[in-house]
Amino acid sequence: MLTARFRGFTLIELMIGIALFALLMTLAIPSFTTMMNNTRLRDKGASIMAGLQSARSEALRRNLTVEFALTADAVTDGSDIGVTANGTGPTWVVRALDALGAPTGTLVDFRSGLEGSNQTDVAALYTRIASASLPPSGTIRFDPLGRTNVTAANGATFDVTPADANQCRVAGGDLRCMRVVVTTSGRVRMCDPSVDPVVNPNDTRACTP
Repeated sequence: MLTARFRGFTLIELMIGIALFALLMTLAIPSFTTMMNNTRLRDKGASIMAGLQSARSEALRRNLTVEFALTADAVTDGSDIGVTANGTGPTWVVRALDALGAPTGTLVDFRSGLEGSNQTDVAALYTRIASASLPPSGTIRFDPLGRTNVTAANGATFDVTPADANQCRVAGGDLRCMRVVVTTSGRVRMCDPSVDPVVNPNDTRACTP
């Protein structure tokens, strides 16, 4: 009676398999890292966009002027919202204003820059925010009709990049950094500044006015 003989891998075959696996991992890790970093940048841009949209919605609902502000101050539920606005974050707050443009004490919404980052130190955060064309108040304010205090023709912008902005595609790098644009009329959208609207006129990712 014949019996089947089963044999395992030889040491040489095992070593070749390990070498091939290591080679594949070496090739895949840079792509995986880029994908994860792109996800971080997009998530941060989406967070800023959500905050701005929340401010506009609350202005319409409350029939009040509502403000979106970036700040480096610590903010918690029920905290004093007399925070100092800046143009770099990492935390954003949405708060209602009175007729004189001062906070009413109503904290509508906020998102800490440390939330979901697995970091406890702001300096260790991966994403960075750089704003441009902000109004003199340093904040975006939505009136009861949903319009903003933005006066720049191309709107106010929030650029989301890693610490080294040269890694962005627009600077010749590999990362798809994001931009959030707010117009005078209150339109808020996220776009990719590396997409050339002249070369790609039908690409909806382009940062056109």
